[in-house]
Formats: sequence, structure tokens, C-alpha cells
Amino acid sequence: MIRLLLTRWLIYGAGTLGSLNIVSGQPPLKAAIPNHSVAQIPYIKQADTHAQLIVDGKPFLMVAGELHNSTSSSAEYFSQAMQNAKEMNVNTVIASVAWEQFEPQEGKFDFTLIDYILKNANEKKLKVVLIWFATWKNGESSYVPLWVKKDTNRFFRIQNKEGADMTAVSPFCTAAMIADAKAFAELMKYIKQKDIHHHIIMMQPENEAGAFSELDYNEIALKKYKEPVPQLLVDYLLANQGQLEQALKTAWLSNGAKQKGNWAELFGENNGDAGNFFMSWQYATFINEVCKQGKAILPLPMYVNAWLVQYPGEMPGKYPNGGPVSRVMDIYKAAAPDIDFIAPDIYLPGFKEVCRLYSRPSKKNPLFIPECERTDPGKAYYVLAEHNALGFGPFGIESLISDDAYALSFKLLKEELLPLITRYQGTGKMRGILKEGNEDTVTIMLGEYRCFIEFMEKKKNAYGLLIQTGEEEFLVAGINLKISFLSGPSSKKIHIAEVQEGEYRNQKWNTYRYLNGDETWHNSFLFVRGRSYAVGFDVKKKTVKQILAPSPVLNQQLEKNLQQQQVDGPGIYKIRIYSIN
Repeated sequence: MIRLLLTRWLIYGAGTLGSLNIVSGQPPLKAAIPNHSVAQIPYIKQADTHAQLIVDGKPFLMVAGELHNSTSSSAEYFSQAMQNAKEMNVNTVIASVAWEQFEPQEGKFDFTLIDYILKNANEKKLKVVLIWFATWKNGESSYVPLWVKKDTNRFFRIQNKEGADMTAVSPFCTAAMIADAKAFAELMKYIKQKDIHHHIIMMQPENEAGAFSELDYNEIALKKYKEPVPQLLVDYLLANQGQLEQALKTAWLSNGAKQKGNWAELFGENNGDAGNFFMSWQYATFINEVCKQGKAILPLPMYVNAWLVQYPGEMPGKYPNGGPVSRVMDIYKAAAPDIDFIAPDIYLPGFKEVCRLYSRPSKKNPLFIPECERTDPGKAYYVLAEHNALGFGPFGIESLISDDAYALSFKLLKEELLPLITRYQGTGKMRGILKEGNEDTVTIMLGEYRCFIEFMEKKKNAYGLLIQTGEEEFLVAGINLKISFLSGPSSKKIHIAEVQEGEYRNQKWNTYRYLNGDETWHNSFLFVRGRSYAVGFDVKKKTVKQILAPSPVLNQQLEKNLQQQQVDGPGIYKIRIYSIN
């Protein structure tokens, strides 16, 4: 892509990556502690149908991107990556803070990189979600400080069935929980002091926690396994037995729905259930303590992310056992009241089904996708429109700098559609559209109308959203779609009266052209082809000139000495329909 010719070589070649600018034990910069009112602090507003993230007193939808794991470990590297992310048209960046860098010596905290994160967020006008890479990252303890790694007595490890130490710190290690929570509290204290503009809007304590073992076989864990199941969990089971996750409900009921007994007695050991629920309770308890200590200082929304079960029937331990997958959502809800919600990291087929499993308004678990493979920007449209999601973030956003189509898709979403999506969330008048796998068509209901959608070019992404804006009026945004309308029960054909293709400028509609004839196939359906953009590249100056208007206009405006390339992105259409009795 054109943008690749001119961008970001510094991030990989010219930057001084070794200069991490770490000063051990450096005291925090002096700053007056602002008066953080409850209204100023970002929070999750729950409703019956959906939840909203409130930032600066207004609903905020995250068109996000997660940076690579080590991107924020260096000031220079991070600064360039933030610029890349901004050029990809995100409004939020998800970045990590490593415990090993934050507390290189016990009790001595280094705030240097936090300053750079806040500085770049302010300069780039981006919001930030911080990931706390602490006791666990992807089921391992690779980001704990060296003083934790070396002290296997104080910070003891998970033991396998043979009694050998594994590399990950045990969730039953109270010393690790205390040290982790203390460091996290220091981080939150510093954010409270320095982040006066509320650039940091959410926190993710730990990352894809869980054990690569069916059980922790150390002496402390085995003793707890034989102890009675905590009464808090039993009470939760009794109070919510009608809506428990199926795996938990089945295990409990098939073992007699007991109200007393140890883990094996209440849940049985088939399919590793007892061990899985036991480990989940412990990880949830550990992480909740970290959240609790942080929220006591600054109550930002806090969530945990899940390494998903990779295939049906996969046993706990093959994926991180005890991590917050959907089958143990109730365990986390009971054990960890300070965790606001569970978010899936999606790198698997079946994207729509995963979204369904984790979008649970009845359990106050709004959908947020903090990590996802980065091949299809349409997934952002789908989760925001179909599931009233808080946001969507592909992984490694800074590496997408060469993908103009992705950037244009996010630009349309961020600059034109977010106010509409916010307005229609929870109304039942908005649906997401996404081609998944080998799908050729989908049918969705909006009010009394059946909307029949065909995906036109099989090898290209096809996605969008559909909003019913009036009784016989719709707005569709997307690309590579063909849409027709039928009345509900009768399947009566609906005709298209008018289609406007256009854009929103400062939230006001501007019509490019009225479509009829071939574009609507004689008032039968609408071809949603999207917008085409011409991108000019000046070889001598190594600059891109991009004028965001339909390509016929662009081709007339671009200077003759510029090379041109067409890039396709989603478009917006307003549709009026009618029927003849």
C-alpha cells in the first residue's frame, strides 16, 4: 500500500530501542492532586438492554487499537507507535505497563513511562486503556520483576501433577497477591495525581490469566481443594440457578445441587469441572484483590480478558485453566465484584458466536473486544451495532499503518457514525452486518421488515450496519452488500422510493447523489458498494495527499505529478421505501 512507502521506518530502524529511560526509585513528579469528582471519573453506566462507558460526562464508544506487547516499554518506540495509531483513525489506544519495569526493585517505583504515555495521549488527543502486565500474562509470569522471578520460596509457583514447579506464580501465593496489588495501587495513585485530563479511561489487571495445568498441585492448593466450597459461591448458585452458565449449572445439578461440600462433591470431576471451577475461583479472588486496591484509590472501570477455549471439548489446562472464559463467568461474578466485566480476545473462527457468549446484559457483562486479529475492520461495525458494545480493538494497530482501507473504515466509523450508533444503542432499531466464513446471505429483522442481505464479492470483506431511522426510512453504512426489503409475516415485496448517497459533515448530512436505475435495480434493491478514494503519492517529497471525496472528484483535483491509487472503503446511504397494496 502507498502509505507503507513513506511511514514509520523509524519505529523499526532508526529508533534507539535500548534507551528505556529507566530511573530506579525515581520519585513521582510533584503535582497538585486535583479534585476528582465522581462525575469526572470514567465509569460504566448500566441499563437493562446495554451498558455505556461514560467519559467526561458523555457516552464514549471506543474505536480502539491494541499496541504490541512491548511497544510501550520504550518512550521513543511508544511515541512513534502512537502516531501510527492516530493515523489509523482510532480514538483509543490499548497499551501495556509491565510490572518488571514499574517496580524494578521492591518498593522503588519508576513512573517514567507512565509520564510518556500521558504526554503522548495528550499530544495525540487519544484516550488510553492500560493493561497491567503483572503476575500473569498469557498464563505465564514473564512480566513479574526479577526479584519475584528469583524468589521461588516467597513467590511460589504452580506445581504440576508430578510435583515439579512450573514457571507461573501460583494464584494461591498470598505474597504475590499482596505485592501485585501494592504495585497496582501505586500505579493508580500516580494516575490519579497526573492524569488531570482523564486520558486513561479503563484498566485491565493481568492478561489472559490461568494455568496450563488441570490443577495446581502445590500443598496449599490441594488443601483448599478439599475444603468446603465458599458459602459466597453457594449463595450465588441458589440466587441465580435459573440463568447460570450451562457448564456450571449442569455440573452442579448433576451432582445433586448440594449446598455443602468440597469442590469435587458439589461439581464432580468429570470434564475437569471441579478443578476448573476451583482454579477460576482462586484466580478471580486474586485479581479482584488487585482491582479492589486500585479502585480504592481511583475507581476507573476494570475488566479482565480471556484466552478462549480453542475448540469444542478442549480440557482446562490446554487453555489457561481458571481464566475468565464464558463457562466460568458466574464464578467470576460471584468471586470478583470489583471486576466490571469479562472481555474475550478473539483469534478464532466463529466471531459472531463468541460475541454472543460475552455480550450478556442480564449479567451486567457488556461486550468489549480488546484484542482481535486485524484482517476485517467490519467487526468493529458489527459489535457496536449488533451488541451495543463498548468498543473494538484489533491487536497490533501500529502495524496496520500501510492498510489504507482499514484506516478509511475506521475514519468513517469515528468521524461520521459514532453519534448515530450512540443514539440508537439499546433501541432495537439497529443491527450489525458481517460476512463470516462462507456466508452468502443473511436475513435480519428490523421492526416489521425483513432485510435480505447478499454479500457481493466472495473474496472481499463485507460488512456494515443498518438503522431504522423512521417508519419507512433506513440508514445503511457498509461495503460489498446488496440489500432488499420484505414485509415481515407476509414476505410482501417492498420497493425502494429513494436512495441518497452521502456523508456526515459535523453531524449534518450532505448528499453526494441520488441513486436510481442501475444502482437500485429498478427500485428492487440497493448495491452498497462503498466509497472509492484516490490517493496521491509524491515520490520526490515522499508525502501522501489524500482528499476524502468520491474518486471522480478526486481525480480532477489531484496534481498531475502525483501517482494515484484507488482505495475502497465503506459508504453511507439513506433509504426510503414504500409498498403498494
